[in-house]
Amino acid sequence: MELKVTVDASEAVAGLAELQHRSLPFAMAKTLTGCAKAGQRKVQDNLGNKFELKNTFTKQGIRIKPAEKYAADGVMKADVHTYLDTHTHPDYMLPQEEGAEKVPWGGHHYIAVPTRYLRRIAGRIPPPELRIGSIMQNIGSVYENTRRVRGLDHAPKTGHAMVFFVQEWQGHKYVFGRYYQMRQAMPLYLLIPDAHIKPVLEMERDVDEAVQAAFPALWQENWRQIMARGLRITS
Repeated sequence: MELKVTVDASEAVAGLAELQHRSLPFAMAKTLTGCAKAGQRKVQDNLGNKFELKNTFTKQGIRIKPAEKYAADGVMKADVHTYLDTHTHPDYMLPQEEGAEKVPWGGHHYIAVPTRYLRRIAGRIPPPELRIGSIMQNIGSVYENTRRVRGLDHAPKTGHAMVFFVQEWQGHKYVFGRYYQMRQAMPLYLLIPDAHIKPVLEMERDVDEAVQAAFPALWQENWRQIMARGLRITS
């Protein structure tokens, strides 16, 4: 996903002497690149308020492309984009920006939605042994390496092993988990065939606000550095 915003540089450029026009591509490219970095930072800083981040992968996937002084198409630009494609999943942030209908893919038949019970016992980010990828690898068999999970009653004397299974409950399919040789099982994930993703990322808005706020100061600072090297701006 790539986002572009525009800034009006006509007022900033007005009044430059002929000699200074020679340095204009450098000043503008550096300013636009700085604006893109400002947009990148704002998007990254806001991610934790909107999503449950298990690691830094999503934050690192918010990237920029610096502006070039002499672009091949004659248009000087810098952009902020997401680079989150993997070998198994496409860029998952595009639906978060535009909204979309989410459906299973890669041979799967359901989308796993954490239950309130799982949130209560595991917090915002479940431990590795309670994440759906780990669970689905152990459906129907005893998971010997599972640590004792608070909220799933007491572990039996034989250890902390758990068993996971899929079962219909209240008209829906759920993934359940319980400690081995114990009767009580808890619903951990609801399995649904599709879901609607609401647009909550607001990356375009964040980038635009950051760029508009950053441009004046960056432009002035870049020309200050140029003037320090012997150029002058006429009023």
